[in-house]
Amino acid sequence: MKDMETLRAVFCFDENLTAQVQTAAASLLAASAAEDAVWEIHCVCTPAADIVEEPLGRLMGKIDGRAALVMHCLENPFAGAYEVRGISAGTYLRLALPTLLPEIDRVLYLDADVLVKDSLLPLWRTPLEGRVLAAVKGAVNLSEKWEWNSERPYWHLLAGMKGGYINAGVTLLNLEEVRGRGLVSRWNELAKQKLYYQDQDILNITCQGAIAYLLPRYNRLAYLSDEDYGQFAAEGIFTEAECAQALDHPAIIHYAGDKPWKRYDTNLGPLWWDFVNGYPELAALFNEEKARKYHGPTVFERGLRKVRRVLSREKL
Repeated sequence: MKDMETLRAVFCFDENLTAQVQTAAASLLAASAAEDAVWEIHCVCTPAADIVEEPLGRLMGKIDGRAALVMHCLENPFAGAYEVRGISAGTYLRLALPTLLPEIDRVLYLDADVLVKDSLLPLWRTPLEGRVLAAVKGAVNLSEKWEWNSERPYWHLLAGMKGGYINAGVTLLNLEEVRGRGLVSRWNELAKQKLYYQDQDILNITCQGAIAYLLPRYNRLAYLSDEDYGQFAAEGIFTEAECAQALDHPAIIHYAGDKPWKRYDTNLGPLWWDFVNGYPELAALFNEEKARKYHGPTVFERGLRKVRRVLSREKL
């Protein structure tokens, strides 16, 4: 009997996302339970978030008893890093992975707001020789969005990334290559700056020319419409076939915009709730009734968001 392949996933989070991490990890295991491979899930979290260990470990055992949970609790070395768009400094924790996991050469980083729908074994086996990471091109590449961002004072550092800027919510990291290139020190320096897309900008700035691009089905952005994916094809960012696959057969749904646990009717939100309601342990963590009643921000809240966007842009 041949040895089973070990696949390693990592979630980085603080105490605000412990329920969401349990959902994302459970969906990862549920989509892979029948495979001849075993997942080793690493949770890199702040001390206040270590409460997730016992319930997550129990849930993982229920879904796939072969899976292993490894906890890494630490004070966030990026606690003072720039926060914007409602995203806390916890997002920068992924920049510590090459140092925190010195014996690991390859790891799949996943945001906590994902829902895995299909096997990630093909993604895991993506060739990374000479590459720092593999990821999916993001919405920032669309002409209108790129133009909107182009006035940022640091955007010249990304001039060569138009059409190839990645969304870092799903990232296969070649930690050996990162260490070999000495990127950690540069990441630490850039984390002191005010970058609108935070650590995502840092990865795009420092990994140019060393990125392998994944099919869009591995990071299907829920907030984008069918028309948006049509624009991806029209601008040559993805092919029409790749966009159709992402829309019809996503392997990972990424709720990077409105969150389904806050707003039930967000795009593809019912799929997230269907999964959550399949596990009593997860359903108990969220308030579906409240989520069903919320249908988006009020006029006042939308105005406040606009003001905050303007102000955040001025800061940069």
